[in-house]
Amino acid sequence: MKNLTTKLLTLGLTAVMLTACITGCKGRSAVNADVKTLAQQEAGTDMKKKLGSWKVPEDTAVTEDHKKIFNNMTSKLDGFFFEPVAFLGSQVVAGTNYCFLCEPTVKGNGGLNAHSLVYIHVDLKGEASLLSEDRLVLPGTENAGKEAPVPGGWSYAESTEITDKVKEIMAKATETLTGETYDPVAYIGSQVVSGTNHAILCKASPSVKELNGESRFIIVFVYENLEGKCEITGTKDITIAVK
Repeated sequence: MKNLTTKLLTLGLTAVMLTACITGCKGRSAVNADVKTLAQQEAGTDMKKKLGSWKVPEDTAVTEDHKKIFNNMTSKLDGFFFEPVAFLGSQVVAGTNYCFLCEPTVKGNGGLNAHSLVYIHVDLKGEASLLSEDRLVLPGTENAGKEAPVPGGWSYAESTEITDKVKEIMAKATETLTGETYDPVAYIGSQVVSGTNHAILCKASPSVKELNGESRFIIVFVYENLEGKCEITGTKDITIAVK
């Protein structure tokens, strides 16, 4: 009788452990399934046509599904101090690659405040891993963090938010722009001169659908004088590619 009771207790404990294990596995599988589903949606149905090329999204907002991808990746790393602020593109490979503009979660001097392009790969099982992380470097900040900041030099923005003020600056600066539209995605940095220079990440798209060309990302440099007049002084192409 005692042996029978012991066997029954052992079977019961085993069943509980198996149930807990299955529940935990289901939880992890659900997260991976969400990531995998998003990767399939990004790929679309015409796999052969899209394979290997980066697709610029219509909407650069970071969604909850994108955050799941990012969290799935960072859960495997120690000391990764960035968070996504804009979704810049996807690429169908054996799985899907993603590119996010990220800002640092730990603020400091110089280069510690630089924004980065973070590339993530999601495999066919829905597991995310870090491919590379590339800093967005503003003029004169190449050695930021290694040398003392240059007075009057560029400084990285505390927040990438596109505020009403930034929208107003871009609207004034692009009043006479033809051929393309510049949609602001993130505010990157500023430089105080006789007025202010602004660096703004924008999505550049043909202004007329019939025009040839695809959307791309550029940093637009805008000079705002003391009277509030704004003009574009230059642009810098941002290449989306895993290095």
